[in-house]
Parts: sequence; structure tokens; C-alpha cells
Amino acid sequence: MSKPKYKAVIFDFDDTLVETRLIKMAHHIAVAKKFYDINLTEEVFLEHYGKPFNTLIKTLYQDSDTLENMIAANVTMRNDFLKKVYPASVDVVKTLLDHDIKIGILSATNRDFVMNDLNRLNFPVDRMSVVQGADETEVHKPDPNVFMPILDKLKKQGIEKEDIVYVGDSLSDLKATTAAGIDFIAVTTGLYSQEDFKNNGAEVIIKEIKEVVEKII
Repeated sequence: MSKPKYKAVIFDFDDTLVETRLIKMAHHIAVAKKFYDINLTEEVFLEHYGKPFNTLIKTLYQDSDTLENMIAANVTMRNDFLKKVYPASVDVVKTLLDHDIKIGILSATNRDFVMNDLNRLNFPVDRMSVVQGADETEVHKPDPNVFMPILDKLKKQGIEKEDIVYVGDSLSDLKATTAAGIDFIAVTTGLYSQEDFKNNGAEVIIKEIKEVVEKII
């Protein structure tokens, strides 16, 4: 068996491991209308999509209530708009784990929401090394310092930055990893195309998450 190229793989969550954008757009449009009588448009949603969850809902719901109440409003309709796992995502994670590769998640979604989805979609959460949500850091992608907490945790497990690769679907993912000195694998299941990533300096680009395994093992 050949030696894996990396000792740890950190995944973005939304639009990388799970189908999110169109589902959550419908979700936010419904919440904005039902609770705040806001006619949220696709253009406005896409303009702000990818921002940390708390910042996103404050913007989309126009600060119409307290943050706590806006989160509660969002959660009341959550089960009507559940994220869907991409084919092979769970198998990819399990395969990497079976090759003794540490797995982490770094997401712009709040940690509790990520954990709920990971468990609901049958990801092997108990085998993951770290799950970091947007509500756990003061900085967010594309700021490279967003990686500091997760890098510290992996370092305690004997894994250095050069042994890590981040897999994501956005240019903010690419910019954050580049500035942090972390290798990056771009997947074109989000808003950005292969050309977009190439034009911004990405060297490894895949169409589907199932292709990650052959890039690492």
C-alpha cells in the first residue's frame, strides 16, 4: 500500500460534502417572508452566501429581530429544507479514515448545525479529529487565521501544517488556505468553475468529491 500524500484532510462542509446552496436559499427566502415579510431575492442571497451563519442571517433578515430570535425563526423551518449528502461523501471520509488519515471539518455554519447534519447523514463523527464551526472563531474565511484553532488541535496529534490539505468549493476557501500556507483541493460543486479556480491559482481541481481519494491515497 502506498503512503498517503497527507496525514490530515480538512473539509469545508456546505457544497463540498453536502448539497446546500439551493436548499438553503429556499429556506432563507421562506423564513424571511414568513417571519419578517421580507421578499428576499436570489441575487441578494447569492451576494452574501458563504458568510458566517450569524452574519448571514442578520443581513438577509435585515436585523429585524435579535440574533437569538432570528436563529430560532430559522430553526423552526429547518426540517423543511434539509441538506442532502453528495453521493460518495460518506464513503470518501470513511476511506480516508481507514487509511489512518485524520479528518476535520471547518465550516462557515455554526457548529451545532454542522454536527446535527453530520450525524443525520451518517458521517462517522466519532472518528473525526475536529469539527470547527463559524461561531467558534472571531475570524472567518478568507482570513487565514480561521485555521489557527484547527491547526493547533492537529498539531497536538502530531500533524504539522505541511501534512494537511483543505478541500473546499469557494474562492474564499482558496484564498484562506493559500495565505495560511496549506495545500488546497478545489471541488467545483459550488458557485465556482474550474476556470474560476485556475484563474485564482488553484493547482488541484476536481469535479466531484469522490475524486479526492485518488488525489491523496
